[in-house]
Amino acid sequence: MSPNPKEKEAILRIIDSIDARDDDYCAHEFNVYRWLVAYGNNEEEAAKALKRHLNIRKTIDLNSFVDRVELEEDELNKYVPIDVIGQNHPDENKVLMFERTGKIDISGLVDNVLMMESVHQKVVEAERKTGRQSGGLFVMDLDGISFSPKLISVLTGPYRIMWGTLFDHYPQLLQKIIIVNAPSFVNVLHQACSPFLPDDYKEKIVITSESAVDAIQKHVDKGFLPSDLGGEMERKTSLPSAPFPKMNKKEEKEKVNLVAISVPAGKYVIQKFEWKKGDEIEFFLNNESSFHYFMFHSEEDTKDMESWREMTVGCERPALSQVDSWKYTVPLDGFYFIRYGNHNSWYFSTTVNTNHFIYNENGEKIALTPIETFTI
Repeated sequence: MSPNPKEKEAILRIIDSIDARDDDYCAHEFNVYRWLVAYGNNEEEAAKALKRHLNIRKTIDLNSFVDRVELEEDELNKYVPIDVIGQNHPDENKVLMFERTGKIDISGLVDNVLMMESVHQKVVEAERKTGRQSGGLFVMDLDGISFSPKLISVLTGPYRIMWGTLFDHYPQLLQKIIIVNAPSFVNVLHQACSPFLPDDYKEKIVITSESAVDAIQKHVDKGFLPSDLGGEMERKTSLPSAPFPKMNKKEEKEKVNLVAISVPAGKYVIQKFEWKKGDEIEFFLNNESSFHYFMFHSEEDTKDMESWREMTVGCERPALSQVDSWKYTVPLDGFYFIRYGNHNSWYFSTTVNTNHFIYNENGEKIALTPIETFTI
């Protein structure tokens, strides 16, 4: 569906309200149209969310990911491979995605912005080629999934947060979600997932007990399907090549010497650091209950959060059974504020175990002490 004349005017108003006329992302009309539709034609809310997304795109340079090897060699792809196959039919311009969900170590799931950015870029390519709105056709194969109380806790925890974050930054990107090889307990799974699905997405889900081969051919031409899905393409779909690595949590904490931070109910605890462009910081994080995690930058040493710039995809983080770690190359000189939020709780504090390290010229890992830690 393409925007009508009134919607085109609304799109221009949104772009002008955030001063994005020269932005490459906004130059593609369908990109902005997706935000307008996702926010029920509320231009103010759509503009606010889009502005945040544009900042993230610039901060982590999402536009250049199409030229990077990370999309092919992303570490997460070993554990949660999602095949972005391409066009689904000669007469349609949807982008086919396939995941063997039932084969994944689902307890280790984390967010995967790179995957959604890859889909987004293929969708934009299809739209520019055809002049019609495109979107993802996501097939989730549940073959091999088994029921357990842990599965429900994962779906309502990490899985909810992962997809919620991706929906926040890529609204209206998926046009249809087809769940195949659905087990007899699929209604329980659906009830667990429904609360965090946007209303418009609930209408896009098709659930069937049919096999992947039988179900998918109703939506995808054989000429655009991998051979193991009954198609004519030489390629095959991916399987997880490794389970998520696991380590004893006590050993992990002792190995990196994590520092406990208590976050009161309804409050933020903020760590302030001063870093230089090019510094490589190693982050370590462990939490036994969910909390909200954001990192901001400011050229000035100020506690005015309105003046801070969001530097990562801030989101709710689920309880982690392991210590999470990642490396971050500092893009700008200045002050960095890491904010831990506990706004889901009215009464109880939550504890976040964390530490940050930098390597000196001799390759030695040195723990970084915040300039200041304060509560708001």
